[in-house]
Amino acid sequence: MTLSLYDVSVPVFRQYLAGLAGVLAKAVEAGVSDDVLGFRLAEDMLPFSFQVMQSIGHSAGAVATLRGETFPRAENLTTLAACKTAVDAAVAYLDGVKPADITVDLDADVVLANPRGSMTFTARNYLLTFAYGNFFFHVTTAYDILRHKGVAIGKRDFLGASQIKSRS
Repeated sequence: MTLSLYDVSVPVFRQYLAGLAGVLAKAVEAGVSDDVLGFRLAEDMLPFSFQVMQSIGHSAGAVATLRGETFPRAENLTTLAACKTAVDAAVAYLDGVKPADITVDLDADVVLANPRGSMTFTARNYLLTFAYGNFFFHVTTAYDILRHKGVAIGKRDFLGASQIKSRS
């Protein structure tokens, strides 16, 4: 059995982004203040709104990069509802991506420009060593902040349990 870049990106990112959308919905329903957007677990960490933005950038943005496209940066995340809307838009983007849409060779160069310069990866390494790590760090941190703020969420929420496809 061969796994493609699509197989190990789109369904994975979609599942956990859907989980993030679910925990954001629970936070809104619980009446969590939008002040949470500036909350940090530690002083030297970036705030909740950044965690959501990076969750989107390292998932939908990573898939777009593999497609030779760009995905718009999530901006104006000034409310929990805006965060959920941005995550929902990223899920919708992933829903529109088909296996044939990711045609980049596993060993093709992927160049990421950032304020500190550029980084070059193979497509495989970009996804497996850079995008994955960053995505799971930021989506976990967003989840942890909401949990810390008292939102009644658990592991099944994080996993996007309704998205899990088991054989039974």
